[in-house]
This record gives sequence, C-alpha cells and structure tokens, in this order.
Amino acid sequence: MRVINSKFSRFIFYVSILFCIGFVFQCFVFASSMEETTVILGDANLNEEEQEVLDLINEQREDNGLSKLQPYEELQKVAKLKAEDIVNNEYFSHTSPTYGTPFEMLKQEGVVYKFAGENLAGNETGYKAVTAWMNSPAHRSNILDSDYEYTGICVVDSDIYGKVYVQLFMGV
Repeated sequence: MRVINSKFSRFIFYVSILFCIGFVFQCFVFASSMEETTVILGDANLNEEEQEVLDLINEQREDNGLSKLQPYEELQKVAKLKAEDIVNNEYFSHTSPTYGTPFEMLKQEGVVYKFAGENLAGNETGYKAVTAWMNSPAHRSNILDSDYEYTGICVVDSDIYGKVYVQLFMGV
C-alpha cells in the first residue's frame, strides 16, 4: 500500500471529516425537529361530570407537586369514541374489538404524541371512579405521571356499569 503524504491529501482528509461531522449534526437536528409536536388547545367541551373528573385528577396531581392536565379536544374525541364503543359493544377492556389498543385508536384519529396512557372505570360517580383509580397502582401511575400534559375524558351512561369513565393521557 502506498501512502501519499501531501498537503492536498491531508486537506481532503480534513474536509471529509468536517463533511461527516456536518452530516451527523444535520441528522441530529432533523431528528430533534421531528419529535416536536405542537398541541393547539381548542374547546374540549367537557360536560359537568367530565369537568368534575378533571378537577379531581388535577387536585391529585397538584397535591403531588405536578402541573395540571389540560383538556385537549382531539383526546376528548377519542375518549368519547372509546366510551361509546365500550357501551355499544358491551365489553370492558383497554383493547377495543373495533378499534384496537388506545395507541392504535390515537394513531387512527391522527393524534401525535410522545407518551400516552388510558384509564377506564365503570362506576356510579366521578368521585368514586377517581378514588378507585387512585387506589390502583397502575391507574394512579397514569394520573401522577409527570410526562403527561394533556387529557381527554368522557363519561357515558351504561346499563351494565352505571357509567363508563374513559380518561386518555398524552405528553408531547
């Protein structure tokens, strides 16, 4: 193997290194910009029962040093879709026979998120539903997750459960 040791070959070598560094930097900047999601808060139109659940949830979050969740119209729509699906198809599961998992539902509805979760309850009142969630480690973890910033809540009447409560969580 022959090595050319000249100023020109060193120049080409250093330019190549700078090009590679620039390319990696551009990839990093592009990937970083892909992760940013802007949430435009609209009127989530919470009814009285849904607002009560949100107030109780935010009380729990504030008591634990966390920021309040903000209602997000797009999550509200998906929560309503899920609650109505549970009642109409008489099942109780995080996986809908119609729409799949909560994450699949969010994707189908065009909701972009970094973190997401779902709480379900069948109960008589919002107070009882939130109390049950707070007494369940997995549900409590969703409520007190600092990565979540936005929520959608739906409450619908159910012959089987009294009322079905669906809460979706999202962080961007």
